[in-house]
Amino acid sequence: MRALIVGAGGVGAAAAAVARERDFLERLVVADLDVARAERAAAGDERFAAAQLDASDEAAIVELARAE
Repeated sequence: MRALIVGAGGVGAAAAAVARERDFLERLVVADLDVARAERAAAGDERFAAAQLDASDEAAIVELARAE
């Protein structure tokens, strides 16, 4: 399964931490306007990646979801 988390704040970071323990995920992208925050949430798992994303830009969300 592949997944995209939009927002690496408290909830997004917690979701990434829980996802780290699940072996059914083959790819997880954590996206946030603050790419450093996304990188921190995605760190520590080679299946995870970080991306910069403005959550108010619907086209950018669709593009990222399709690319990853």
